[in-house]
Amino acid sequence: MKKAVVLGGSGLVGSFLMKELLASEEIEKVHSFARRSLNLDSPKLEEHLGDLLTDSFWEIKQKADLLFICIGTTQKKTPNRDLYRSIDYGIPKQAAEWAKEKGFKRVLVISSLGADAGASNFYLRTKGRMEEAVLASGLESVILRPSMILGPREEQRFLESLGKVLFKIFKPLIPKRYKGVEAEDIAKAMFRLSLADKAPEIIYSEDIPEIAAD
Repeated sequence: MKKAVVLGGSGLVGSFLMKELLASEEIEKVHSFARRSLNLDSPKLEEHLGDLLTDSFWEIKQKADLLFICIGTTQKKTPNRDLYRSIDYGIPKQAAEWAKEKGFKRVLVISSLGADAGASNFYLRTKGRMEEAVLASGLESVILRPSMILGPREEQRFLESLGKVLFKIFKPLIPKRYKGVEAEDIAKAMFRLSLADKAPEIIYSEDIPEIAAD
């Protein structure tokens, strides 16, 4: 049995992942690192609340086997680029380095289709640099690069909602690698990959639904 640490358990993918982990007989303990409580009732869940942007938070001595990074923000919610970079790049980097120091075996992180540290696009460049930092931690790393993430969100995002409608209308014409991916499938794929004896370093968007269905 394994112990897991989850960052971003309240998000769209993270909430589905928490259900998988808490229901699994192969996971004995789930530690949620977050600013606020997930308000989930499970004897397997232990919450560690605080500001993940502070160095003091990472003085925590918790040990586990698996690190899941589902954390991230949007440019609409976080228009300040320095803060955006601190969340989407800084937290995963620090978490992976911390996990390596504590003896974790594997880190699984959600990135984005097109992530590239040399990209001109700020979002894709940040994701690419995040990937590089996670890989440099020395942990066995699994990076998922989904296209548009589909699923029910608490907040409404007009452009994203419009994009989902267009995806459905033009789905037959969209190349497989660019089709939207259900958040639940991403969570299931992360969970299955976490328990696999060996897992690819990069998981591309078009392969996620197939992995989730295995």
